[in-house]
Amino acid sequence: MSSTDFKELLKADRDVFLNLGEFGEQHTVEGKEIAAVLDEAVLADSKTAEDLGLTRGDLVLFAKCEDLPAQRTAGESLNVDGRDYLIASWRDDYGIAKIFIFQNLG
Repeated sequence: MSSTDFKELLKADRDVFLNLGEFGEQHTVEGKEIAAVLDEAVLADSKTAEDLGLTRGDLVLFAKCEDLPAQRTAGESLNVDGRDYLIASWRDDYGIAKIFIFQNLG
């Protein structure tokens, strides 16, 4: 299998994961409606979440990188569905952004 074939397979998987008929839902990120997965359950199984000190009620946002604003760093804000969150980490995994976010309650 060539690297081009592998990249195409990843893109197809990404499209299935974020498909509104599968796992994806409409969310508004920085005023733009996109297909995304907003998940709290994944935190329970995530070593990264534990390392970042995230707890129940914090979230992970999965979306296509091209649907999001330019990548931001930890501590910057991101508005999701009308609520402001702080970014704990933002990672690009083969075209899908995995963004750990939390609300600043302090």
